Amino acid sequence: MFKMMFLFVSVLLSFSVFAGGTKPTLSRESIGDIEGILKDEKTWAAHELVAEQSYRMKVDHPLSLGVFNVKRPLPIQLTFLKKEDAGTANCRAYFLDKNFSAKEAKSFFEQHAGSKLKLLNGQLVKLTSTGGSARWCKFTDYKVLASKNEREQAGQNKATEDNAYQFEGTIKVLVARLHPSNMIMRQLNAGDITQKSLFERCDKTLTIAPPLASHMKGPAYMNKEATVHVTIEGRKCVATSVVFNAK
Repeated sequence: MFKMMFLFVSVLLSFSVFAGGTKPTLSRESIGDIEGILKDEKTWAAHELVAEQSYRMKVDHPLSLGVFNVKRPLPIQLTFLKKEDAGTANCRAYFLDKNFSAKEAKSFFEQHAGSKLKLLNGQLVKLTSTGGSARWCKFTDYKVLASKNEREQAGQNKATEDNAYQFEGTIKVLVARLHPSNMIMRQLNAGDITQKSLFERCDKTLTIAPPLASHMKGPAYMNKEATVHVTIEGRKCVATSVVFNAK
């Protein structure tokens, strides 16, 4: 049902564009390079006829409008690493503007799915007759910045480094929320550790051991500065002493 509806919409759009001999008007805008993690595309591993049908549904409309320079561009999806990349052009679809046979496309995803790629020489193409609602991003080439295996190894190395990290010292923090057994920090005011490292490792939260008196909780302690003796082992963050500074 979904495929039939998609084909119907594609035909309808094409008819509305070419009705009366009107030539579609496309606008083009450079968007530079974009980085992201290549999502796997399982359809290329399916039966050849299924893969080809899925492919045609993605490319027939923009191909008929002259969006691409080649006859078999490659549809791709990315997990963006930067918010500004995800919103650069608000494209409905992304394509490598190079010819890929079904066999080459399958090999491409087998080799690069999960890898960090830089898509080069990006261009936004809009169909102006639809008010710019039909938008495609195409790229002339790509560069592998880190393979899937390299990314996984880097993640393992970081986890090992994080688990080996140790810190003990006195810090001064502004409290966002206080409970007898834990506190959430708002800001680091002083201490031999950076706020970024402290907040990332502890997720802004310190376990208090031994717990404070039961009445020490609630909004009365919000935005108050506390002197805290803290120990950090990996990502285990414990406050062994909490003293609120007198104003």
